[in-house]
Amino acid sequence: MQLKIKIILMVMSTSLLSGGTPIEFGISLTGGYDNNAMRFSTDEINEAANEIGMMGGAKTFDSFITKWGVSALKEIIIGQKKEMKFKGFFSSSDYRNTPEKKYWSGGTDLTYKWGSYRSIKYSLRHLDKFYLRHYVNRDVALADLASCLFTDRNHSLTVTHRLSKFSWINVGAGYLQRYYAKPFTEFDLDIVYLKAKLNYRLKNIGSVAVQINQGVASNISYSSQLRPSSFDRSYETMELYFPFKINKKLVIVNEIGVSLRTEFRAYDAEDSNDPLHSGRSHVDSKYDMWIKKKLTDEISFTLSSRFRTRSTESEYEWVDDLKSFKQFQFWFNIEWDMIYDKY
Repeated sequence: MQLKIKIILMVMSTSLLSGGTPIEFGISLTGGYDNNAMRFSTDEINEAANEIGMMGGAKTFDSFITKWGVSALKEIIIGQKKEMKFKGFFSSSDYRNTPEKKYWSGGTDLTYKWGSYRSIKYSLRHLDKFYLRHYVNRDVALADLASCLFTDRNHSLTVTHRLSKFSWINVGAGYLQRYYAKPFTEFDLDIVYLKAKLNYRLKNIGSVAVQINQGVASNISYSSQLRPSSFDRSYETMELYFPFKINKKLVIVNEIGVSLRTEFRAYDAEDSNDPLHSGRSHVDSKYDMWIKKKLTDEISFTLSSRFRTRSTESEYEWVDDLKSFKQFQFWFNIEWDMIYDKY
């Protein structure tokens, strides 16, 4: 709760920065639908009919979602082509049909810019107590179900540099701490990753990009003397991202976009006593589509959808079936941007 208050105060304190430039505030409201809020496999959907505890407090597999968010942006001009940007944001999400899935997130960006497409940015992101679902913690029991939640703290540094008139590149590194609430603390991870993104502006069309992230997740708590097991859940990950946007010569709407994000993950575990992770890998793909329309200079709305599919490979067929799933989401978002100039 203290961190939540700190982030809200950080967003508000952005407005106190001096610099002779206006402050930009933003308010967003989002409604959505998720047809598989707890990411159940087909087998688990059938099993939940007999094992109602798997559902936690939920009565249905799907859920309607509401979100709201606030943000603040302040620019400080330093020189002819140099400037600093401070941005803070906070959002809260509530899954109506899944009582445990209510969480908040927030963060800040600090950017130093010294020219067109030339900048360095530090980002901090926090995701607080994100509920996955109820699981049997097989490290401590064979049948008892418990809620599984994790908290993310993500630090990253990104450098942007222009390559040509129509292209630029983003390169960076990050450190993500993913820590689980009891009784799943043996899954705690420290994730170090590198990222690179090549962007290209298509004249009179829009833009296209390709991004690659490469990371190593170290399971930092599996050897704790407090745990009855010593299974290592470390893994290696590679993610590819391909966004394509059209924002030129459109009628009715201002932007149309599609993207593909695919993660390839392979676990390091080789212990036959841990069949859920030993020799396991998966391909997790997210297909996104969106359209955006500006109603006024300050108000815009976005319709978006996502289809997600995870395909798991393991030495055990039952693990393949258990850890593979499909998910569809639909979102409606409206944003209101305001400028406050106190000078």
